Amino acid sequence: METENVAETETPEFVTVETRFGDIEFSWEKGIYMPVGLLGFPEHHVFGLANIPNSSLDQFKLYQSLTDANLSFIVAPYNMESEVYDDKDLMIAHKSLAINSDDMAILMVVTIRSAPDGKGIRLSTNVRAPILVDTGRQVAWQHVMGNDRYPVQMDL
Repeated sequence: METENVAETETPEFVTVETRFGDIEFSWEKGIYMPVGLLGFPEHHVFGLANIPNSSLDQFKLYQSLTDANLSFIVAPYNMESEVYDDKDLMIAHKSLAINSDDMAILMVVTIRSAPDGKGIRLSTNVRAPILVDTGRQVAWQHVMGNDRYPVQMDL
């Protein structure tokens, strides 16, 4: 009887996830590991980052759980030149998480709501609790900024 190496079959090379934007294939090896999950979702630890297949949304990314097709977030990569965050606060954040500043990427979770007048949509982002990614180790944490000047909902 032929035996299989269980370790080789447990982790797939690629994962195809049926997202709200259609099927998207993610490389398991390029997954982002979140040791403590996201706020409110502590049991989800592996996420993939993908372009959203819609040219009108190219400034945003899809942050998709690789273990639960129903859990995904629209995120906006932070532009370091925008100066939304004070350099001192970013330094405190990357040092507290032991992320080399050259390896730190910041993703801001985007919320999409109907506009108050019912016409169109309103986009906001949570700048109080961004996702900080250590790109060198492919590990991330949702970090709550200690400075309360950062709003939970900042209109885009």
